[in-house]
Amino acid sequence: MIKALCGLLCCCCLALNALAAPREGPVLTLCYEDQDSYPWVMEDGSGLNLQLLRLVEQALHGQFTFVAVPWKRCLAGLAQGSYDGAFAASFKAERLGLGRYPLDTDGRLDERKRLHTSIYSLYRRKGSTVSWNGQEFRQLHGRIGSLSGFSIVDFIRAQGVEVDETNRDPLALLRMLSHKRIEAAALQSQRGDFVLQTNPDLAAQLEKIELPLQDKAYYLMLSNVYVAANPEQAARIWDEIERQRESVTYQQQVWDSLARSQP
Repeated sequence: MIKALCGLLCCCCLALNALAAPREGPVLTLCYEDQDSYPWVMEDGSGLNLQLLRLVEQALHGQFTFVAVPWKRCLAGLAQGSYDGAFAASFKAERLGLGRYPLDTDGRLDERKRLHTSIYSLYRRKGSTVSWNGQEFRQLHGRIGSLSGFSIVDFIRAQGVEVDETNRDPLALLRMLSHKRIEAAALQSQRGDFVLQTNPDLAAQLEKIELPLQDKAYYLMLSNVYVAANPEQAARIWDEIERQRESVTYQQQVWDSLARSQP
């Protein structure tokens, strides 16, 4: 009787310990672009995407390693399984072979699980008549420059416009525009605005067309290898991104980051 009672107590203790112990968290290596993309990722290891993913890491009791590499290499590494995830990636159908996006219960892209939303804008030289009316480019007599490997390139080409994507540095791209090597440049607005804000010589020469080119959501993609081996954990990561993005803690970080950037 005593032995049976002791055995029952031991089982209860083990069950309670199992419930009290934190679930083993995800261990991932995540890559991102090694260029400033204000305010989401910065070369010094700061940025709102990194802050958000660190909140996810803490909430899931995980361990995330962040690696900054050229964007094309990041996506190639994702496809090869060298990295468990890549961020921040907008949706492109051809990227479905490289890794996984968060999907809803109907198998559709779930924008609620995004890291952030960014607007693409067109930049031109002051005095230029190049414009965008929401449907087509006007007074464009040359190429539009964009960063190598970025999804906006497909959008521009779909308008029948030649694209120069020889650059992966937004500062160098806007300098190309100022030197008249391209007729306009397509950049994420916050990124382009940040470059102009920190380079007054360019700000004196260039301007942004206020009507946006595109509004895009950006995601953490996870590798096919990781999702196949850890489907439930992958779902928890994407779910936690949504929770943490809407949290008071993260919203305060966004507010603080944008407030510091004001001149």
